[in-house]
Amino acid sequence: ERARNFRRRIDAERFMVTIEADKVRGSWTDPRLARTTVEEWLPTWQASRVHLRRSTRAGADSLLRNHVLPHFGRRQLGSVTPTDIQAFVAHLEQKGLAPSTIRQAYLLVAGLFSSAVDSDLIARSPCRGIKLLPKTRSEMRFLTGDEVLEVADAIAEPYRALVLTAAYTGCRFGELAGMRVHRLDLLRRTLTIAEALSDVQRQVRLSPPKTAAARRQVALPRFLADELATHLGRWPTAADGYVFTAPEGGPLRRTNFRRRDWLPAVRASVGEPLRFHDLRHTHGAMLIARASTPR
Repeated sequence: ERARNFRRRIDAERFMVTIEADKVRGSWTDPRLARTTVEEWLPTWQASRVHLRRSTRAGADSLLRNHVLPHFGRRQLGSVTPTDIQAFVAHLEQKGLAPSTIRQAYLLVAGLFSSAVDSDLIARSPCRGIKLLPKTRSEMRFLTGDEVLEVADAIAEPYRALVLTAAYTGCRFGELAGMRVHRLDLLRRTLTIAEALSDVQRQVRLSPPKTAAARRQVALPRFLADELATHLGRWPTAADGYVFTAPEGGPLRRTNFRRRDWLPAVRASVGEPLRFHDLRHTHGAMLIARASTPR
């Protein structure tokens, strides 16, 4: 039971009518629940976010820990207003975060408050009418066939075949780093993408591809099948071993590969900027160009 005092009887009656109307509409919430702080509600909300990929969860945890909790952690859910949310977005902009990072942080906050509404802790979410900077898309770079060969020739062994496979199949880095020998059928010139290597918080793990469509069989050009056969002849591994490994053996980690092998090869050949993922875009451009060529 709760009590609230009013100086005039009519004010008390109006308040009671409002409460009863909210109950009939199903929009009444117990004001005591709105005193729950963001920090207190966070574990409950996180426990409800099932089926997240490890990399997605790790990125969200980093944003929550470094930006959301320092700003809202001790605030009561019911005390946060749309103005507070807009101020949070402005604060992240002032810190120089990328628009995409700010958007991700905002979506986390919006999800947290939405779950509080669904659980009847608060009546409305404060994430209403919030203005965000437009998304910025990183510029893609498309290489010619000769430029792909320049990078492949410049990169340290044993990664020539890795560069060529990325450019002529469109596979992602994680898919190629996680590709094992038994997924290659050089006789039929195909490779099967059934898993990808993820490197999250210094833990390397094989996991299914992002989507069902990402699990696929890819045709190999004849020259690429020959290149991969040469690669496996020079650096043999077990049937369940990785096709592409770190120099000392074991999984090929993206960060180490980029720093140690990829960037030096790019600087020595076509010049920066060039991301490994641009090889996937290059493959797409090659397919479009081939389809539009008159026969």
